[in-house]
Amino acid sequence: MKVIKYIFIIPACLLSACGGNPVEKTTPQGLPEKPVVKLLTLKPEPITNKLNLTGEIIPFDRANIYARTPGYVKEVKVDIGSKVTKGQVLCILDAPELKAAQAQSQSNSMGTRSKYESSKSTYLRLLKAAQTPGAVADNELEIARNQMRTDSAVYQASRSATQANKAIEDYLVIRSPFNGVVTARNIFKGDFVDNTGKTLLFRVEDNSSLRVDVAVPEAYNSTTLKDNEACFTVSANPGQVFKAKLARKSDAIDPQTRSETWELTFPNTNGLLKPGMFAQIVLPVSRPKEGFLVPFKAVVSTQERKFVIRVVNGKTQWVDVKTGFTGKEKTEIAGDLKPGDQLVAQANEELKEGTTVQVKQ
Repeated sequence: MKVIKYIFIIPACLLSACGGNPVEKTTPQGLPEKPVVKLLTLKPEPITNKLNLTGEIIPFDRANIYARTPGYVKEVKVDIGSKVTKGQVLCILDAPELKAAQAQSQSNSMGTRSKYESSKSTYLRLLKAAQTPGAVADNELEIARNQMRTDSAVYQASRSATQANKAIEDYLVIRSPFNGVVTARNIFKGDFVDNTGKTLLFRVEDNSSLRVDVAVPEAYNSTTLKDNEACFTVSANPGQVFKAKLARKSDAIDPQTRSETWELTFPNTNGLLKPGMFAQIVLPVSRPKEGFLVPFKAVVSTQERKFVIRVVNGKTQWVDVKTGFTGKEKTEIAGDLKPGDQLVAQANEELKEGTTVQVKQ
């Protein structure tokens, strides 16, 4: 009888499970290390900035000249570009009806004067005769006195009318109100002009000294200008730098542009600059008080807030701030901060509030 042998192969995995060599267990990972941060210490320092703005150059004085009485242009004495002095005749108007009215007024004045002198003479004769008792009735003397007073009033009125007409006649001669240059002329010989203010006769400007007006944003309203002086350039003179002194501020914010007008003055001695030019101005401004400046990376900006991260006793605190002046590397911040506070130099919103940090030396 044949014996059949069976060979059983037992997997090694079963042997291991039943008491073979055990599998090594993985060691649990260690706790996360504290974030390492670099700190900066806040200290007050001067807050300065340079504003690059565009200003407009305007004349020191400018007069738009209109006719004060209707008339025809009889003679034009100047043209655009003419240099004029105060009181110089610019043009002469002709108004025949005005001259006729003046002659009529003078005639009326002479007539009322004669009537007044006659009534005055009558009253004086009656007054002298009244010194003799019973020679002149009291009522007759009173009538003569009242007539003299009435004629006197009419004569004074006619004199005033004559003087007024003469003053109007003087308006036919158009004169320059100050020394300057004629920059506009809109009339020619024979033109009719009225006194409604619709027709500009001349524009005279004093360009010996110029004003430079610049609109300074509201955020810089409380700043001061170093030495009250600013530099500017114009495209007509490339490479040439001009200096102007701050003369005045408007002391009001324009509701349309949210800016304040600063006016600088420039002595245009050589006549290099012209009114109407645009000036590229550099304003070196500074805050009246010192403040805090930090690198841009120290400020975190999100859609909801803008903040810095302060470290107190090794833990982080988020502090909301507002930014002000910005320079090449730093920005001005303001908030619940004080000198000596330590801030994270490179902050980000992943460094949550209350996180314990390790300071990088």
